Amino acid sequence: MNEHLKIVIIGLDGASKTTVQLVGLKKDTIYDFISTIPPYTPPAWTSIFTGVNPAKHGIIGWQKIDINTLKTKLVTSHDVKYSRLSELLDTSGLKSIVINLPMTYPFSGIVNKNNTIIVSDWAAPEQTIYPKKLSQTYKEYLINPPHDWASHIENKKEYASLVKEYIQIRLNFYYELLEKEDWDLFFVVFSETDWFSHIYPHILEGKDKGLVAPIFKILYKFIQDAQETADITFVVSDHGFEIKNKVFYVNSALAKGGFISYSKTKLKLARLVNKVFPKSLLKRAVESSNAPSNILEATLNPEKTHAFMPPEPTTWGMYTKDASIKEKVKQYLQNFEEIKTIVESSKLYNGPHVDNLPSLFIIPAKGVEYSYKLSEKITEAKYMADHEIHGIFSVTGKGISEDINFSRLPTVYDIAPTILHIFGLPIPNDMDGRVLIEIFEEDSEFAKRKPKYVDPSYYEKRQEDEKLKKAIKNLKLKGKI
Repeated sequence: MNEHLKIVIIGLDGASKTTVQLVGLKKDTIYDFISTIPPYTPPAWTSIFTGVNPAKHGIIGWQKIDINTLKTKLVTSHDVKYSRLSELLDTSGLKSIVINLPMTYPFSGIVNKNNTIIVSDWAAPEQTIYPKKLSQTYKEYLINPPHDWASHIENKKEYASLVKEYIQIRLNFYYELLEKEDWDLFFVVFSETDWFSHIYPHILEGKDKGLVAPIFKILYKFIQDAQETADITFVVSDHGFEIKNKVFYVNSALAKGGFISYSKTKLKLARLVNKVFPKSLLKRAVESSNAPSNILEATLNPEKTHAFMPPEPTTWGMYTKDASIKEKVKQYLQNFEEIKTIVESSKLYNGPHVDNLPSLFIIPAKGVEYSYKLSEKITEAKYMADHEIHGIFSVTGKGISEDINFSRLPTVYDIAPTILHIFGLPIPNDMDGRVLIEIFEEDSEFAKRKPKYVDPSYYEKRQEDEKLKKAIKNLKLKGKI
């Protein structure tokens, strides 16, 4: 095991080749990086951190839905069904710092974290740190992230200033953790690239660069400083972005085809409630009563709804209630030019949780954005930017080639096995990713050493051994043995 290497992973959420060049990375150091289907924050970052597909780690969106009642529930760290990279490193005594990575809150959902520092992600209900003592140390920097970019559409300059203030404050303790804490893996995700791509779609066309330049300059300075600190630095994004010119209302199309039944009166009422009442008040109402948890539950007739797209903003998934309906839905939707292709989840993914995934994934035609919302129209012309499957990958450092030629494009599943290999640790043989051998210099120890694969029980046993050692240590401290 190589215990003396320091590896940094810098995540630029939603960064495309265009945005990452605005940040400061050179064009010839950037490679395509294939995301999950859908190219969506929850499954993609979880796949990067586990090395497996959504049918194995269990995450496909921010919510899980009961297809019979249409009731939704937020997904948390407890719903991740596969060991994270930091947990595998932990069993070998390697130390990790994990910052703003989705699906890491609450911290109780991460089993092995004896050697891990975790900063909660932007979507968590509180900004905090594990271990708790560090929350007090860095309390003044744990400000709430300005992730609600949609509420600033009318004042985009103000939003840029707000984000700049936020990142300047947060970086104070990011640098403290980077430079003063002991770590082997430092993994930080910056969400600002995603927020900016949503609110300033023109940056994808090389326009409005002045709005984002000050913040991107700050991010690039951090990347450079991390590269100076680490032996190897990866820069990756969970998905890319592209300009969209048309919205396709999937549930409206399904309603027209007779697959969805809903009340127009209830829909109008639900829209009014969402518009008038603050989100925080609505959330409390749902939590303290049997009130509908989403607009589909509030308006659809569950018994007469046979297929639907769940209420998530960037999902390509669709649930169907039985196999016969699935075939009918496929045949019906294939008539729409806005849909490029339709794939069954069982043909795309394999794993113990495949039955919990949407039955179908509908891949959009270029420039088409899907919406789950019920509209009087099925399509609508609209200029915006949203997710696409090509993220970015870049790597520099000790033993890393300056002229990388990939035999096949890297994917979100490849980071975890590659890092295990760099550290000289075995790779669970059920990981879906591969070791990116092409990134290494030919005469480096990483290229010469063959990847070692083991049964997943190898790490499970190490985890049990660690628990036993900890229990014995506690008993000794108490004087019981």
